[in-house]
Amino acid sequence: MMLNPTNITPADASRTLVYSTRFGDVHLREDRLISFPDGLFGFTDCTVFGLSRLPNADESPLLLLQCVNDPEVSFMVADPAVLGLTIKEEDRRQALKDRKMPAEDTQMMVILTMYEHGDGYYVTANLRAPLLLDSTKRIGRQHILANKEYNTQHKI
Repeated sequence: MMLNPTNITPADASRTLVYSTRFGDVHLREDRLISFPDGLFGFTDCTVFGLSRLPNADESPLLLLQCVNDPEVSFMVADPAVLGLTIKEEDRRQALKDRKMPAEDTQMMVILTMYEHGDGYYVTANLRAPLLLDSTKRIGRQHILANKEYNTQHKI
C-alpha cells in the first residue's frame, strides 16, 4: 500500500515504519512522511519519503531520506549550511518562488553521494538540484537551480 501523508488518520499518527537499510534499521513516523508529487530526478516513482537520522550516528549532520513506496531507495542528505556549503540567497528565493513554496516553512537540503577512493571514501553534494522540504504541508520538491556555478558533484 502506498502511504500518503495526507490521508493518515489520528489513530495512525503514532505508527512507526521500520526499514532495514545499508546504514542499519531506520524508524519513520507515519505522520511525518513527506510527499514528493513529482518524485526525484531519475526516481519519478519514488513519491513518499521519511527523513531520519542515520542509524547509530545521532550526532551526525547527515540525514537519511528513505523512500517508503520503494524501500530499496534511500539517499543521504544534509542542510548545505551545516556542511559549510553556500547556496546564494537570491538562488534560494528564486527556487522557492519557482516551486511556489513558503520560505518560512521550507528547508533546503542537498543529496550526498559517497564514492570509494583507494582505501577510503569521499562525499559529494548535489548543489545544482537541491531538495525543498515544506515542513508544514510535508511536501518536497527537487529543483534545478538556474545558476550554473553550482554542480551536481561538489566534493566535500
